[in-house]
Amino acid sequence: MISLDVVLVRYGEITLKDSWTRQDWERILAGNIAFSLHRAGVEHKMERGEGRIFVHTSDTRACEIVARVFGVVSTSPARTVASDLEEISRAAVELGCQAKPATFAIRPRRSGTSISSEQIGRIAGEAVRIATGSCVDLDEPELEIFVEARKNRTFIFTEVIKGVGGLPLGSQGKMLVLISGGIDSPVAAWMMMKRGCPVTLLHFDSRPYADAIDQSMKCAEVLADWTAGRKIDFITIPISRGIEKIASHYPKATCVLCRRLMYRIASEVMERQGCLGIVTGYSMGQVASQTADNILAEQAAIGVPVFHPLISLDKTEIVDLARKVGTYEITEKTKTCTAVPSKPMTRAKKDEILRAEEVLGLKEIARALVKEMKVTRIKYQDIEVQHEVLE
Repeated sequence: MISLDVVLVRYGEITLKDSWTRQDWERILAGNIAFSLHRAGVEHKMERGEGRIFVHTSDTRACEIVARVFGVVSTSPARTVASDLEEISRAAVELGCQAKPATFAIRPRRSGTSISSEQIGRIAGEAVRIATGSCVDLDEPELEIFVEARKNRTFIFTEVIKGVGGLPLGSQGKMLVLISGGIDSPVAAWMMMKRGCPVTLLHFDSRPYADAIDQSMKCAEVLADWTAGRKIDFITIPISRGIEKIASHYPKATCVLCRRLMYRIASEVMERQGCLGIVTGYSMGQVASQTADNILAEQAAIGVPVFHPLISLDKTEIVDLARKVGTYEITEKTKTCTAVPSKPMTRAKKDEILRAEEVLGLKEIARALVKEMKVTRIKYQDIEVQHEVLE
């Protein structure tokens, strides 16, 4: 069996940035990869350059581990040989004899070497054909042998493992994610992490109207597996007193006004946590409260950025992502809030909602509830708890 000695790590958007940003994000990505490999006990050495990150290791687990790191577009376990046609052909023959395909194709690329792609394809391809008796098929081959020839070395491989893509976690500012225990909000957190944003999670404890603290906490633990060692603050704030007051005065507008109360609380928590925006799991029109009219009324004059990374996705797409993230089974049986009216408002009027907010004193209620926040700090496979009551 041919020995593989390096993992080729490809990234996408990073290459489009200016040189300073590119170097900084490459450094962050390399650090995240190194942590993930170290956590799994994979011995390796890492090298950056030539538009790639090279992870020198013979551990077969490395490719899959690295492919789960945000910012990685794809990985390939490869064999390193000299940039010499004879050496390249010999390694290609070994791969061909190992796979024994009915058809094959050589996929050459070259950079900084005098060897041409045409030479690699023709000479290595002929060597594989003679050694294996396989036929060349450039359109739909059973086996593809990729050859990346560079100035001083060449990498040969047959697999391309798709990564999660996105930007390196830590390359963007931290976000405060409103996590409810349902299917959508953990996926929204993951999507922002994919865009490089570390997250803090804020759960509103609305018992007895809804009880999803355990589900939300378990989702936080799953998300921590994607953070490359960064801790996640999981914050809980009781909100049932606010819901009770809202429901007793404006029952039809309960959901919209409750959401405004959440945004008022989140705005204060965001500042304390050093976050740059609030994130929700909203999907346009998915439920009665998530209409364009209601979203406008909920967020009017809040004064901070609110992001909805799932806004254009349908439920099937969100469920597929939840399965990929690992949170679907935790959240699929979460019950809905019992404070939701039988006929919730779907076309809220912004001015009316703002007046109701003033009458109820939601800003004052929010400031009072923030003082009851509790923080649980979560890290991968080890929960570190810190309770904090802010005066």
